[in-house]
Amino acid sequence: MRNAVLRGDLRARATSRKVRAMELFYVGTLALLTFLGLAPEVNRVDPTQQASLGLALLGVQIVLVTYFASACAAQEIPVEGERPAVDLVFARFTRRAVVVGKSLASFATIMYWLLLGAPLLLLAARIRQDPMGPLAEVLVLVAVQAWGVAQVAMLYGILVESEFSRTLLHWATLVAVFAATMALPAGAQWANPVIAATRAAAGAFPVAAAVGYGALGLAAGGAAQVALRRFRAA
Repeated sequence: MRNAVLRGDLRARATSRKVRAMELFYVGTLALLTFLGLAPEVNRVDPTQQASLGLALLGVQIVLVTYFASACAAQEIPVEGERPAVDLVFARFTRRAVVVGKSLASFATIMYWLLLGAPLLLLAARIRQDPMGPLAEVLVLVAVQAWGVAQVAMLYGILVESEFSRTLLHWATLVAVFAATMALPAGAQWANPVIAATRAAAGAFPVAAAVGYGALGLAAGGAAQVALRRFRAA
């Protein structure tokens, strides 16, 4: 890892009490839902409830990982020891190094959180005999989607100075991504992360969702580099 920003952010997140608390809440929520969703007799699965528990856990996992990753990127949840992008650009780091480091740190954190919850997802699917597609493809799709939203949140952290305004924009984005996309026509509902992941779990990988959110993340990263230019000029 040659990028010093990436090393610094990963080091800060590895020792952060806030990150540990988020991970405990995240894993605890998934574990509780797994426990409550299991049938009293695991060998007697109700056919009417098949495919419910695994997909429900997947949906919760998507929402929590996306929120935590984007909240950290927007500095709604500031991580101890992690410096904002605006502060770093005044140091010896180039704008590209700052944005790339922050972007990779977000993606690495997201992948770690997804892998942290994967055993519970597999456990629920195995016990309840839920049909679950290739888990690796599902997790990669979720990671790209969460990363795209986190990239937009990082851009908010650069463009908007007011913490209150950043929080409003962040939550408006989450509502648009998770709620407003439900009203889209069926052919465009791949824009909803939960629906897209559900389709991937059913074996129909939504390429449009992976490409769309990946492009969103790259565009937000490019816009972040441009936005940092005014701070360098100042």
